[in-house]
Order: sequence, then structure tokens, then C-alpha cells
Amino acid sequence: MSTPPNIVLVTVDCMRRDRLSAYGHHRQTTPVLDSLLERAIHCTSAHSVSSWTCPAVVSLLDMIEKPAPKLVDRALAWIREERAAGDHPFLLWLHLGDAHEPLDIPRSMQDVFGRVPRTRRTLRWDYTKRADAVGTPEFERYREARDTLYDVSLRSADASIGDLRRGLQSLGEADRTIMVVTADHGEEFWEHRQEEVDGFLDPRDVFGTGHGHNLFQVHLLIPLILTGPGIDPAQVDANVSLVDVVPTLLDAAGLERPPEGPAFDGRSLLEPVEARPILAEGIAYGHEKKSVILSDLKLLSAPLDGYERVFRLGPDRREVEVVEDPSEAERLRAYLPGEESAMGEQVEASDEIVEHLKALGYIE
Repeated sequence: MSTPPNIVLVTVDCMRRDRLSAYGHHRQTTPVLDSLLERAIHCTSAHSVSSWTCPAVVSLLDMIEKPAPKLVDRALAWIREERAAGDHPFLLWLHLGDAHEPLDIPRSMQDVFGRVPRTRRTLRWDYTKRADAVGTPEFERYREARDTLYDVSLRSADASIGDLRRGLQSLGEADRTIMVVTADHGEEFWEHRQEEVDGFLDPRDVFGTGHGHNLFQVHLLIPLILTGPGIDPAQVDANVSLVDVVPTLLDAAGLERPPEGPAFDGRSLLEPVEARPILAEGIAYGHEKKSVILSDLKLLSAPLDGYERVFRLGPDRREVEVVEDPSEAERLRAYLPGEESAMGEQVEASDEIVEHLKALGYIE
């Protein structure tokens, strides 16, 4: 490749892998992404390195988070400016926040999956406290509405990705642009509520919803789709990680890896993917937790909560049973980091960043 390609990296906040319609979800949430799979590398067992945004995106590249239509319009305007300045490759990262609390739902798409049950606070999480009346008819109505609106937010983000692709085509950039679509982490919809109530501390008294508090597969499993020049279509079923994105992009773009600095933790997905441990850590709420996945086994360890379990993962890569063999726990424990993760140079957050984190609920 004589000239390096453009690179467009799209991360959709809180996008669970199992909510893509291509992977079996009952609603057609992602027709644009579904249409890319035949011409893309797509990973069916891709994992985030954490269950909340800040540590997850460090494994990729920093971000502006706004509704998808606004970001795509802004991105295409920027690309036009770049083209006017000269014919050189560009790198663009878009982080789409539509599926993050509070959900961003365009009025035109409100009923795309049918009528949403009328209930309170559907754009924000409710029924999160230990004493909340989970299981009541009111809760079930709220859960149906929240579940549907989450899917609507993904459909909205997917539509904006389609607008972005059409914009690249109209600008003559599509054929020389590598596009990556992934997520920073997943989202919990009460799947592990009782286990979290029984086994974990959360200073917010929040259990069973959202992200940032635990490392179950609903928090970690994400889509990972790469398409464009240098990308031969393939389905990758091995366990992979967000840290594999940058090495893959460098290889696809024909760029050498930096000779200096720390080595990459990730592996290029353009090469045969070998079995290896997939790590996650970095908790926003409660005691620190770490997980390691190797083949179809997963260790979730939270020593300060007195919690450690080895799970067997099923065909959908979710936890299906507890493995009671102590030797398996010992074997997997050896892969966990022995010390807290090293932090980069500390910087003082600007007022804009502080307000952004407050709006997302990460700080008070």
C-alpha cells in the first residue's frame, strides 16, 4: 500500500455484543453493522479491559461524547476541511454516547420497535437499590420500557454510522478508509442483581444495572468489527480484547510499530489468533475486581469482597456454571496482575471534564 489509509474508529458507549441483531438479538437494532460482517473481520468473543469508559478507552486512544447525529455531522465537516488542506490520510475517533445513561433517543425513532410502555424515568436507571421492589408489575413495565429504549438508542447510533459511511463515500474516501466499530464496555440489565446484593459492596447502594461496578460478561462482551483496505473478511471466534485494536490497525495500514516505548499488550487480528488470557480490571464503584478468561473458563476475583468464582462460559460466551475445582482457580489466578495497574502521568481535570463525568454519573 503506497499511501497509508484513513482510519475511522467508532466506539459506541455501553453497546453489548449480544444486542446486535446479527448476533441473534430479536430486534433489528443494527442493520448497518449487520451488513458489514461479510466484508469485515468481526470478533464474536471480544472483551473490554474494564467495565467503565475511562480505563477502557485508555486501551484505545481522549474523547468528546455527544449524540451520534451531531458527532457524525461534525466529523464529516472536519473531513471536508482536511481534504481542502491537502490529500493526506487522517485518523478520526468518534465516541457515540446514545446508549449511555441518560439515553439519547431521537423523537423520530421513539417507536421504531413499537409502542414503549409508559412509565417514569425510562431514560435513566431505576430499581437499582437493594430495597427496591424488583419483580412487581410496575418493575416489569419499567424493565420492558428501559430494555426497548436501550435498543432504540443502539438503532439510532447504527443509523448514524450508516450516515458516516455514506458521507465517506460521497467524499471519495470510503475505499481508502479502514473503519473499526466497537464499544468501551457493555451494560447490565439486572442479570446479576441478586449475586451482587449478596456478594459485593457498592457505596452507592446500586446493584444489577449499568456498568462500572463489576466484571461479569454482560459488562465485558462487546462487538468488534473492522473493514476496509488491508482487512480480509473473517470471523474470529477466539477470545480477543480491546488492546488488539491498535496492533491490528498498524498492520492493516502497513505501518511499523514504534521501536521505542512499552510493548503492545495486544495482538494483531490479521495474524492467527492464539489462545491467551484476556484480562479486565479497573472498577469505578466498590472494591477492585479483576477477571481473567482463558478458553472457556473465567475467574472473577474480588478479594476485599471475599468473592472468587471460576465460571464456565457457554456458546454465547456468558457464565453458565460455577466450576468447583480449586486447581482451576489457582491456575487462572496466576494470570492476574499482582499489583494495582500502573497509572500514567496524573493531570488536573478541566472544568469541562469534571462536568462531563458528573453528567455521566461517575462523580458527584
